[in-house]
Amino acid sequence: MSLVPLPHADFFDRVDPLEGDPEKFIAAYPSPFLTASLPSFLMWQDEFLYADALSQNQRFLIAFYDKYVYCPTPPRPFTKDSVEAAFSYLKSVNGPGPGISRIEGLTEAQSGEAQSWGFTPRPTLTEYVYDRAKLSALSGDPYRAKRAEVNHLIKHHPVIFRPYRRADLSACGELFELWKSQRLPHFKGSMGEKMLLASQKAHLRALTQGEAWGLKAWVVLLGGRLAAYTLGGALDAGTFGVYLEVADLTIKGLSAYIFQNLCRQMESYAFINTGDAEGLPKLAESKDHWHPVRKLPIFALDPN
Repeated sequence: MSLVPLPHADFFDRVDPLEGDPEKFIAAYPSPFLTASLPSFLMWQDEFLYADALSQNQRFLIAFYDKYVYCPTPPRPFTKDSVEAAFSYLKSVNGPGPGISRIEGLTEAQSGEAQSWGFTPRPTLTEYVYDRAKLSALSGDPYRAKRAEVNHLIKHHPVIFRPYRRADLSACGELFELWKSQRLPHFKGSMGEKMLLASQKAHLRALTQGEAWGLKAWVVLLGGRLAAYTLGGALDAGTFGVYLEVADLTIKGLSAYIFQNLCRQMESYAFINTGDAEGLPKLAESKDHWHPVRKLPIFALDPN
């Protein structure tokens, strides 16, 4: 039975749309990664159709775009049989050969298991994890530069950090346009340009629907003007994930200020995960400046 227009849906016993229930999703597809969490999929529904597919005792999250499909997170349970079943379905839609058919979101341990089954895992992304308490305090020499940026902002601007309100949506949209125009010149002709242009609808979905997905959002006002916003949610009991951050890049210290203050709100969490660097060297360098305590490697599988 299929409730989603997924190609070759008869491969499965049942195909349902991906639901916006965080607890149900975490139970079905547990993962330590921000990029494999429910909001990361739901905010991109304008680009992908996501289906929760069942076949006997196996469960598959399928992403459908254009005329192709792939698995953005490993099947459950993660076994040799479930991986082979996933590739069998992907091949029925995409045809044979690597490139399009893939299973993403493997942990390092799952990568090792897959290798023992005869597959060749490949690294894809790296997520950055930080000590929340250290980012809240910005104490000591390692954080001197970030501390100076925040102090500069506070000295030169009247600053308000507060929770996002529905009435902020229009101002957030205007800020996104400004932020996009500031970033685009650095990404001309690259994958970063395509991702940036496609992300506007994802931001809109997250701001308008994110509360139902368990997300929280905050904004920064400078002299009454909305100049930055950020949005995040729990990944597990000890880790808070930051999905979005947008700030006027011409204002020194603004990005550091909103990030530090978000961390100060999350006292019940030990760690902050800011996701991956999207293959952009400058973004990776910026993330390193905050001194991550862990870098989580993510792997993918291609069919043999």
